[in-house]
Parts: sequence; C-alpha cells; structure tokens
Amino acid sequence: MDYSAEIQSRKPDASKVAQGEGIRLSEAMNRNLSDTPLTPERKAMLLLIEKSKRRGSGEGAFETCSKRYGAAPECNVLKSGWADTFFEEEIELDESDSEIALKASQRSSQVKLTRGFKKKHGKVIDAVYRGLLEGKIEKVEGQIEGDYYRALKRINSWTPELEKLAKEIVKASECADPEVYVYLGLKGEEFFPDEEKMEQVLDLYEKADSCNLENATNKYVQLARFRLGLLSVVKKDCDQAQKVFNRLAKMGVNDYSTRAHYWSAFCARAGSKKEEFLASFDELFRMNPLGFHTLSINYGDSILVDNLLKPIDPIVKTRAGTEGGFNMWIRMLEDYDQMGEEAMVRRLLTPVRRNPEYLLKLEPGVRLYLSTFAYRSKDTFSLFRMLDSVFRTQSGYVVDSTLKLFYPLKFVEQIVGGAKRVNPLLVAALIRQESAFQENARSRVGAVGLMQLMPATARLMDRSVKRNQLMKPEVNIKLGIRYFELLVDRYEGDVELALAAYNAGAEVVDRWQKRYPTRNRLLFLDLMPYAETRNYVTLIGRNYYWYSKIYGETVKAVAGSSDAARSEFRGLKPE
Repeated sequence: MDYSAEIQSRKPDASKVAQGEGIRLSEAMNRNLSDTPLTPERKAMLLLIEKSKRRGSGEGAFETCSKRYGAAPECNVLKSGWADTFFEEEIELDESDSEIALKASQRSSQVKLTRGFKKKHGKVIDAVYRGLLEGKIEKVEGQIEGDYYRALKRINSWTPELEKLAKEIVKASECADPEVYVYLGLKGEEFFPDEEKMEQVLDLYEKADSCNLENATNKYVQLARFRLGLLSVVKKDCDQAQKVFNRLAKMGVNDYSTRAHYWSAFCARAGSKKEEFLASFDELFRMNPLGFHTLSINYGDSILVDNLLKPIDPIVKTRAGTEGGFNMWIRMLEDYDQMGEEAMVRRLLTPVRRNPEYLLKLEPGVRLYLSTFAYRSKDTFSLFRMLDSVFRTQSGYVVDSTLKLFYPLKFVEQIVGGAKRVNPLLVAALIRQESAFQENARSRVGAVGLMQLMPATARLMDRSVKRNQLMKPEVNIKLGIRYFELLVDRYEGDVELALAAYNAGAEVVDRWQKRYPTRNRLLFLDLMPYAETRNYVTLIGRNYYWYSKIYGETVKAVAGSSDAARSEFRGLKPE
C-alpha cells in the first residue's frame, strides 16, 4: 500500500525556529557574540587554567588556582571528573530523547580484555569451550560476560553436541541465561541458508523471547528479538515479525529501536494495516528524522527536503534556563573562544562528546549555540553530536543552514579529481563517517587519515607510500578512492556491499551473501551480524542522500559535468 500522502502530511513547521527576537545562527557562526567583558584578571585566570590543563589536571593545580582566585568555581576544570562539578544535578533520562538516552544506557563497566587479562583468562575460556564440546552450559569459576561467544568462536562446525544442547535448552522448563540462546543462535546462523538450522535458530530466539517477556533492559533479549523478527520476515511471516518488533519497540530506547519501528511499519504496510503503519512511522520519524530507515519507508522521499529550499535562520539561545553550572561552562567557552584558545574550547566540549546525556538538560536553541563553538574550534565530532541531539528531539530545526553544518563538504577538488567510477558525494559521505573530515584522525587499530586507511592497504594501492604521507588529504583521498572503487568493481557496482567490505572485509561480506540470500536489500543489511557494519553502511547511505540533496549541483559544477557518476543505494528502494 502507498501511504505517501499521509506521510507527507506530517511535515514539521520549520518556520517556528526563526520566529521572535534573538541572536540568529548566521550571526553566531563565525564570530563570538559574547557581550560579557573579559577583564585582565579573568583572562589571567583562564590562561592559568589552560596552561595547567595542558600539563594535566591535578589537585595541586586546582589548589593553586583556587587560592589565587578566591576559590573560583572555574578552577574545578583542573579536577578529575570536573564535568560533574558543573553539571552536578542528577540527570533523568527520558525515552522520548531517543538515541541520546541510548548512548547513556550503553555506558557500562565491562572488563577490558587486555593482553595480560587474556593470558590469565584463557584457562576459563578453555573450560567453557570444553563444556560446550560436551554439550554443557554450566558456568565455570571466573567466567565473565562474552565467554560463551569467545568459546564458540573456536568451534567451526555445528557439532552433534551443540545440536543436542540447543534442543535441550529450548525444551527445558527452566530458562537459561539469554546470553546462551543468543550466542548459540548466532553460531547456528553461520550455517545458513540451511532450512533445518534456521528452524533450530528460530527456536532458540523464540525461547529467549518467551522467557523474558517483561525484561526491558537485557541486551541479549533485545538482540534475540531483533534476530527473531528479521528471520520471521525472511520466512515471510510478517504477522509474527510485527508482534516481535512491537515487543522490541516497547523495551525502551535500545540499539534496535529505529529498526524495530521500521520493520513494524514494513509489516503493517504489507498487511494493509494503515493505522498501525502510521503509528510506527511516527515513532520512526520522531526517533530518527534524517535516518536511512526513515528515508526507506518512504522510498527515499524525505518530508524534510522542502526545508532545504527555504532561507530559514534559526534563533539560538546563549544561556540555559536550567540551574547548575551550565551557564558558567558556556561563559568559559565564550571566553576561551574569544581568546582564540581552540584547544581549550575542544577540551571543554569533551563532556558532551563523551556523555551526550549532558545535552538533555539544555534547550535545542542552547545546543545550537554550543555547536557554533565546536564549529569554530574545528571539533567536528562534538558539532555532529550536538546537532544530532537537536534534530532527533526537534525536527523543525532541520533546515538548510543547520544541515550544511551537519553535513560539511571539504576537499571537493581532491574528491572530484579522484572519483571516477563512484559519485564524489558518496566519497564525501564515507569520509564524514570515517573521520568527520579530521585529516589527522587515527583509529585504535591503526587506520589513519580522512578515509581511515590501514597503511598495509594503502601500500597495496601504492607500494611507495609512507605512513606519514597518509595524513595528507590529497594522498589519503586518492588511495582511499582507488581502494573503494576496487571494491565497487568487485561487487559489480553495488555500493552497499562495497561499503560493507570497506568496513568488515570482502571475505566476510561474501559469507554473509551466501548466508542470507534475500532480495530485500535493507533486510540483508540489517541481517549482517556485525552491529558496527550494519550501522556503518546505513549511516553512509543516510549521509549520501543528504549530501546529494544539499550539494548535488555544486559537485556537478566542480566536476564540469551535468551527469556525475551515479551510486545507487538499493536499501532506499526496498523490494
């Protein structure tokens, strides 16, 4: 069923964000608008804090600052955990705040598997492994979360013992740990598309679902429902899938919320359930108005595109209405920005970059004001985090000026010059996801530069290239595009598979293609077992859509062609 008219009727009124008196975003973008004079004494204090912070915060530096400046609360920045002294009120997360709440809920104290720990812990994993080979799931002393997964990685076949174990825990009257159902299920998926294995895996996920109907927080229950719902769609059982995804959607904000609402809407539309479809769409749009799944449910026709054609200049708020230290923090940002201390501005923005729940206490107009400091200090990660929090809670702020902040376009000539067989805007979308256009970006695994190339991969493209050269935009972009286009050629122009391979490796993607032979591209993308790769491909697809809408004509002009290379995303046109 086509519900395009009903979807289009849900367009937000973007004009409201520009109504009334106040400071305009365009005014705040390129200059500091603070009207608070920076006295010599305050400037000296701020320079002392900056100098001490650069050397590393500590009680000694804090005491010196406090003694010299009468226990000024600004000196708290020199303390460890200083953000809590500014934002000391207890933060209450609201599910309506969508992905912001999700990020907060994901913060946990999981054990880091350092080399030393792995060596000591290896015996525990050995014991778990031996137990699984014998068809046992009794926990051993010292076992921690994830050990079932680590042990199952060592098993390369669906042994008779594993099959017996899977059947026993499904039939048992008592419920096992949901972690066991999930990891056995994911192990069974490795042997798809075998129909018998699929039935066994469905049984495991159904057991995890039925055992934990009231458990709204367990991540393994969430994952079990996600896989169960997707496999029900594969089996063309949309009635079952919709029930499961509705249960998943009611578990609060989690890793699968957006996708749960999408597939609930998908199945409601397949069953001609108009009201249920629109209810799921409304939740999907509320949670992620710019997202790939939101675009896909309307076949790539966004209800926000009209906002790009209107010269709307939103009003920003320079001070928070909440109590606590937010306004003192904002004042410090203004002062350091006025002094040209970009590094200190970035340090002060660290709390909202790492703990986005801090943003929940601030009105959208204040968040928008804060984004201008991130923009001027070249802190694109904080910039994207702040704008994302605005868009997800107030879609009316999605206008031309804010989207251009959210989707910057840099290094145009290098990108256009290097991209021959893919659209240059797809390369821009990839760079935004990989490095946020930070040319000196480094990953924990050794990838460097704008396109996050591993040095070994770069040398496959050019044997003479040195690691330090990969920090140069022209070198990184040229070799990154060359590698990406090889992947596009390998997958015969299929950019979604090429992106998945860019992230996870081509051999892994080849296995997934054999495992999940569905024609529905978005279903395949969501079935990919790696959460990082699922998100990676759909986020770049989202980026590419918006880059095309914002900069399509600009890139054509630079490319000197009216027909820039096309790169289709099948996931935006589900079959």
